[in-house]
Amino acid sequence: MSTNELKAKLYKLVDDTNTSRKGIDYLVNYYIHSLGWSEDEAIKYAIKLFEDGVIDEIKVINGKEAD
Repeated sequence: MSTNELKAKLYKLVDDTNTSRKGIDYLVNYYIHSLGWSEDEAIKYAIKLFEDGVIDEIKVINGKEAD
């Protein structure tokens, strides 16, 4: 899957779950700049966080309702 396809998949998850794009972009950039991951690795990991329910758990902890 190309980087653009990965981004499209990630942003679909973001939009479908009413999650902040700004927050997810920050997270992906953190993985890239602080951890030295490639953009593809960072995006794939962020997608996995959605698929594993981690993002929903974070939203609940922060007092935001998860869908």
